[in-house]
Amino acid sequence: MSLSPLATAADPASETKILKWPEGKQAVFLLQFDDSAPSAIKNAIPELVKRNMVGTFYINPGNPPYKSLEKEWANPAPGIEYANHTYTHVGATSVDQLDQELAKCNAEIMARYPERKQPRLVSFGQPGGVPWTITAEEKKVLLAKYHLVERPPFKGYPFQFKNLEDMLALVDKALAKGDMEYLAFHGVGGDWLVTPMEMYIAILDKLQANQDKIWITDPVSWHQYVTERTGAEVKTLSSDQDQITVQLTSPADPAFYDLPLTLSTTVPANWQEVQVKQGSTETKVAVKDGLVQYEAIPGTEPISIRASARK
Repeated sequence: MSLSPLATAADPASETKILKWPEGKQAVFLLQFDDSAPSAIKNAIPELVKRNMVGTFYINPGNPPYKSLEKEWANPAPGIEYANHTYTHVGATSVDQLDQELAKCNAEIMARYPERKQPRLVSFGQPGGVPWTITAEEKKVLLAKYHLVERPPFKGYPFQFKNLEDMLALVDKALAKGDMEYLAFHGVGGDWLVTPMEMYIAILDKLQANQDKIWITDPVSWHQYVTERTGAEVKTLSSDQDQITVQLTSPADPAFYDLPLTLSTTVPANWQEVQVKQGSTETKVAVKDGLVQYEAIPGTEPISIRASARK
């Protein structure tokens, strides 16, 4: 049973489906920041941390702006993701040059998250305003070599958007379509290509007001979820009045695509609470309207849903 990016997959026997977005959220939004601008440290990141929001920062560790605040960049706060924007932001006029730029930037990113597995997927954003003469195919080969996932094209102020209203409308657009939208920034409240602080705060406030409906995440996690969900299958292995067991599989490579998917399973009418177990992970989940919603990793152990409280 194949699953398109805009659909869900269900096994009629198990009445289990894969939800389009984690936790049953309605839409997705990505916040991205380029060039290691000092205002990212001074202005952008503190506002994200204050709201427990995720932001992705495309860094150039070999450039003066990064080096001027190297100690501050050294320990990313929870929710702050670093991404590859090349090491020095000088462009790419040969394959060897880009290879070194990507490798050195990746090494810096990996060093900032020593607890994470390697290799792993990292987001890539091509720097603008610099010479770039290598071909798309040459770039594609190097991105694959370093497990880099290219982000969507740059979209932000003051290029594609000239006012706050149009940027805020992106949030409504994501909700209306049930899809992903995003904004990219350079300077925030300072530096270059500046998004004024009041505009930035208004965007974060709009997102925060809709956090129950919007999955605010990073480009890699969004990419992983869509990739795993596409072509995923879920089927019932067994089902009775005490326990339901299902199997979730996906064709995506589990070495790089191990983000949990959110599943929803119909359970007997008299179940009030369940224990959901997959491998060594076990979670207590309440039943709501005859459904239990939980997370599972494709291609690993079967998932057991066992009644722990009944009406």
